[in-house]
Amino acid sequence: MKFSVATNELNEALSVVTKALSSNPEMKILNGIFLSVYGNELYMKCSDSSVQIETSIPAMIEEEGEAVLPGRLTSDLMKRMKEKNVEFETGENNSINVVSGKSRSSLQYFDTVDYPKMDEVKSDASFNIKQKILKSMIKQTVFCCAGEEEGKAILRGVLMEFTEEGYLNLVALDGFRLAKRSEKVSLHGNSRNAVVPSKTMQDISNILSDVDDETEVTLSSTHITISIGVTKIKARLLKGEYINYNNILSKKSVTRVLVNREEFVESLETAYLIARENQNNLVKFDFSEGELSISARSEIGSIDESITVNLVGSPIEIAFNVKFLLDIMKNIDDESVALSFNTSVTPCVAEPVQGDKYYYIVLPVRILKS
Repeated sequence: MKFSVATNELNEALSVVTKALSSNPEMKILNGIFLSVYGNELYMKCSDSSVQIETSIPAMIEEEGEAVLPGRLTSDLMKRMKEKNVEFETGENNSINVVSGKSRSSLQYFDTVDYPKMDEVKSDASFNIKQKILKSMIKQTVFCCAGEEEGKAILRGVLMEFTEEGYLNLVALDGFRLAKRSEKVSLHGNSRNAVVPSKTMQDISNILSDVDDETEVTLSSTHITISIGVTKIKARLLKGEYINYNNILSKKSVTRVLVNREEFVESLETAYLIARENQNNLVKFDFSEGELSISARSEIGSIDESITVNLVGSPIEIAFNVKFLLDIMKNIDDESVALSFNTSVTPCVAEPVQGDKYYYIVLPVRILKS
């Protein structure tokens, strides 16, 4: 195997595929980057056995071949190359020589025969969506997934749900909060729901760009594939039925408050400085006509904040884990947000002032009466 590639294109490609490398892979060879040079391109892929990311770049090839190079080392080494091009050539004793200008390196490689292949599954549903929209949808939901040690395994993923009205809903919940984000799409093939692991969703989001270019999403009963130009992300779906989240959506409210999101975030961040000293990050909120008072107490201090709001309905006092509210507000882009309440012990709903593009629920913390 002997070929050369542009250093900047190689580094860009490596930054994409190495997102699929695991810190604790099932097999040692999955620590590596699979390289294949044929025709006029270098094809690369990495996998952790549940997700695979692959891409390709142009290459000047003198001798075709395949190899698996050590992943992190190769990626870190290429970042230090200063010349425009890098040349790779098979050497002795399962080594590949790497030359760039005056830099000379040698890397041991694995035989590709031992590299596991991800099953090719025929997809039966697909849709196209703008990259920036899908990136936004993931960003605004994935943070609500349960952690690796929390709740049911199915809640460690994002539900991808298709409605009869032609909407794609992304839904995530962890037992304390729920996020739902909706966009109109044209689905081709069978309408099916899928639960995508949160890590896979993060990987997809990190590769997507804030552009209007479309990406294709295809689904089968077991896999999802995202195609972004020459880059593909293939991943296994989580097994099992997702929770019927519609049963926990609030159908009415007695209090509706409009808040300026930026001012609200600033006050929440200030209150968090004190609240984080307590185990449950408790912050109290007193919503009244025209004003919201925010207070936090701990053994080392106290904070009181207030902002102007527009309240319709009954005043209400309620408390939350402020981090849950902050996570939601920081992932909303709107200037103003509508908050809806029923009682001090029932969930708060955060929605757009107009429309239904997103929907959040956060559970309150019960206030002990002194």
